[in-house]
Amino acid sequence: MRDLRFSLGLFLIVLSIPFFSFSGDLRLECLINEADNCDLYKNIQIGSLATMTVGMLLAILSRPGGTGIKLLDEYDEEKMFDDFVEGFDAKPRVNAVGVVQEGFEWVEHPPNSNTWFTRPVVGGPWKKYNG
Repeated sequence: MRDLRFSLGLFLIVLSIPFFSFSGDLRLECLINEADNCDLYKNIQIGSLATMTVGMLLAILSRPGGTGIKLLDEYDEEKMFDDFVEGFDAKPRVNAVGVVQEGFEWVEHPPNSNTWFTRPVVGGPWKKYNG
């Protein structure tokens, strides 16, 4: 994800430079010709400058060597994503191995959650134990 943000930042910088330059040339030409409505070119320049600034922030804060800001550098996006995805694993996998008791196989899923699933010893799908 960090590489994607870095690349997007560089892309925005490269994309906005020609717009900024070209609209500046048109604005200057408009001012020299003493036209009344040169605000459009100024607004394009402001938009290009804002896009460049966002691109620079993305590139600087996502660079591979880190930002120098301890909180941002230690943030692990992948761990957060893994924790999020783990919540969607509502049932244990079919090949999960549990403890055999009373003719049923028992497994706690996720581990240390106090949520138990059971199935016959001969196999089959896991069913949540509501007892």
